[in-house]
Amino acid sequence: MNHEEAARKLGIDPASLSPAPPAPRFAQAWARMQQEPPCSACGQPSRTSGVLNNQDHGPRWLDRCRECFLATPPTLRVPPSRFLQELHAVASDARLPLHTYTDEGGWKGE
Repeated sequence: MNHEEAARKLGIDPASLSPAPPAPRFAQAWARMQQEPPCSACGQPSRTSGVLNNQDHGPRWLDRCRECFLATPPTLRVPPSRFLQELHAVASDARLPLHTYTDEGGWKGE
């Protein structure tokens, strides 16, 4: 899910979030994560920071702790099976061993 969906699922009011640059560089997001601001949802120390672009309030920092991040995982841009195929190809080209595991039913939704 994207940042807007994550905020909605976690019940976060965008107006309560700190203003952020419209398109922060990785270094800016990394610097924010190093400060460990409180999670926007539960107040625990955050582990991830991203920018939520809200129509009414503009860009805002969305900080999530481990648990809130895991409850609102980002959406892969490709299906998991394709992602794994590409990952295996890259690992093979680099001659790195790679073992992946899924549950018995495979990927949900595929």
